[in-house]
Amino acid sequence: MSRADIAVFGSGAWGTALAMAWGRQGARVALWGHPPEAVKELAHTRRHPRLPHAELPEVVKPVVEPDEALAAPLWISALPTQISAEVWSRLAASTSQRPQRMLHVSKGLLLNTHQRLSQALEPLLGLPVGVLSGPSFADEVARELPAAIVLALPGGVDDASAQALQAQLATPRLRLYLSRDVTGVELCGSLKNTLAIAAGCLESLGLGNNARAALLTRGLAEMARLVEKLGGRPETVTGLAGMGDLLLTATGPQSRNRRFGELVGRGVSPQEATASMGEQVVEGVASTQAALALAAEVGLELPITQEVARLIQGADPREALDRLMQRSLKSEN
Repeated sequence: MSRADIAVFGSGAWGTALAMAWGRQGARVALWGHPPEAVKELAHTRRHPRLPHAELPEVVKPVVEPDEALAAPLWISALPTQISAEVWSRLAASTSQRPQRMLHVSKGLLLNTHQRLSQALEPLLGLPVGVLSGPSFADEVARELPAAIVLALPGGVDDASAQALQAQLATPRLRLYLSRDVTGVELCGSLKNTLAIAAGCLESLGLGNNARAALLTRGLAEMARLVEKLGGRPETVTGLAGMGDLLLTATGPQSRNRRFGELVGRGVSPQEATASMGEQVVEGVASTQAALALAAEVGLELPITQEVARLIQGADPREALDRLMQRSLKSEN
């Protein structure tokens, strides 16, 4: 394969599904991942173990060494949030090459610094970093089922370049909407995982549809408060990156965060629930703590997030519900 058009860093289910989608459109995609044995197996079988019903297009090349991927003009980071900065620090130090554009597709806040991922990556790489986010399960994208997501780009990318990138990454089955609210899109992508944990817990407790509707609505209000306080836009919260992704993650059976919440609600310890996911990362576990710390830094109260943090630390789920229901009465807005 000649020089790749797109490099995807992270050969998990989501990175691989995106590589498949773009490869079907004819883009040459270098797919770099770890460990090497898994990448070699993917190159041999052309099927990801978590995406068994879809095959890699011929133009998608799994690579063990990063050099070929780093030569591409467009970098897509699809690494787990909590290791992304560390991995990119090593990759950036290994080459002087930089892409024309870089995006990430990870959803979460960094536990140690409470940063959004673009905030952490931009100084490491010396270039603006955008984000792709929204309601999208990897297996459905891999199977060419329709989805719509948001491409959020910072102001340093001019309008013509933004529209060209949107056209490059959109496919007949993956519709992209353009946004300039990187802050809001990243925060929504993190908070929806926290709320999905709460939704899964509520579901396993058998508390009914009324409770779920209340949880999602008030959770969206928490999301909006944090987004607006930190400079994001209200319309992002009610769009695909906010409400759209929340509805999917809080109700869809493939959601790892929702599944984690279900297990905890059934009495499984948080440690055992995490271990049961195997190699799949439950991003909401670390991001919940980071979101709560970030909210405290800007003087915000996030009661649902607070109770999810307690659940992650082993608190009783029914006591968490009681605390929420017995809070002092307030106006809705």
